[in-house]
Amino acid sequence: MPAESGPSSSRGTPSPSTQRWRSALWIASAAALGFVAGFLLQAARLNQAQQQIADASAALHAARLEATLSAAVIEAQGGRFEMSRQLASDFYSGLQRQLLPVIEGAPQSEARAILAERDSIITALARNDPSSPGTLESVLLRLRRTVQRAELDVRPVGPVAPVAPVPPTP
Repeated sequence: MPAESGPSSSRGTPSPSTQRWRSALWIASAAALGFVAGFLLQAARLNQAQQQIADASAALHAARLEATLSAAVIEAQGGRFEMSRQLASDFYSGLQRQLLPVIEGAPQSEARAILAERDSIITALARNDPSSPGTLESVLLRLRRTVQRAELDVRPVGPVAPVAPVPPTP
């Protein structure tokens, strides 16, 4: 019997055309898998970067609020109650709009307690009450504790090397 030539005799080995298609399919699959892996890696990095930005933004808001309240304390200690009242009002507005939404739990409860004192402190400053500087000072200390508990305080990243003094020029 003569050897058959046709499609049935070549079932054991694929044709060159089929091999090229399989190779192309494997290459395309590997490229697609690489693309998906790269996309997922970049998405994870993006999420991490967004979280770091949100944390830095919250820390910045907390630092600005602390600076504003510190300025109000200094103005009240100097007897400039109207300027102190304006700064305290700015502080309480910022506390309500910027800090309360980004903290949770016990620190948020403490921040709400600080906010609840707004009207009495603003009124005392408007009346030039001599006990106002002390009251503002205690609010400042409570704010600092609240910010530290909420982990919004700004800490240096990595070791901080001391700066060598510049030698005087002759």
